[in-house]
Amino acid sequence: MIALAIFDFDGTLFDTHESISQTIKLTFDTLLPTHTPPQPEIQRLIASGAGLADTFKALHLSPAELTPTAENEWIEKYRALYATHGQLLIKAFPGAKDLLTELNVHKIPIAIVSNKGVAAVKTALERNGLDGYVPEDLIIGDKTPGAKRKPDPASFADVLIPLLRENYGWEEVDPGRVLVVGDTVADVQFARNIRSRVCWCRFGYGDQKACQELEPDFVVDSLGEVVGIIKA
Repeated sequence: MIALAIFDFDGTLFDTHESISQTIKLTFDTLLPTHTPPQPEIQRLIASGAGLADTFKALHLSPAELTPTAENEWIEKYRALYATHGQLLIKAFPGAKDLLTELNVHKIPIAIVSNKGVAAVKTALERNGLDGYVPEDLIIGDKTPGAKRKPDPASFADVLIPLLRENYGWEEVDPGRVLVVGDTVADVQFARNIRSRVCWCRFGYGDQKACQELEPDFVVDSLGEVVGIIKA
């Protein structure tokens, strides 16, 4: 049985596609109303797991205008709109609660490593009745000190491992007993970089061909199928 489960958030535990897409459009409506970003490009960026800064640079008519100050303005506006509009569109994928319950029953620690903000993840968990299943200190987001965007292994090596040692009494973390569950190339590559096993969620938003070519250890079409993997 695995010793630690690391979940991606968007497209893995939660269906957030509409919430992200709509909030991107609302951000442009607010800050650059003369430009409507093309839907296919929004879809591509969501599928790649791109962060907010890269997303707005890719969609902006004049990326050079996005100075660090302007970039922060766009990100903060997106997050404010997401909190008031996007959160209402988020829903957990079928089987999420049963899977997290099963992990809790077997006392397998659960972590979430996301390129999303920690506050947005916590709010979504609370709104969907899933708060309490994942320890708050094991929710790693884009502003968590020491964390870097997946597939960089820093969120595991520099953040999760020290937390597990300090707060949970782990003396050693065997990557071979860690399971990463995610839906994009970044998730699969993250697992490879930390030398763990990886379960690719084919139902998510990732590029199907690119993810398959990376040959994940497990492939599932629903969260319910992950239960069998964690017990193996």
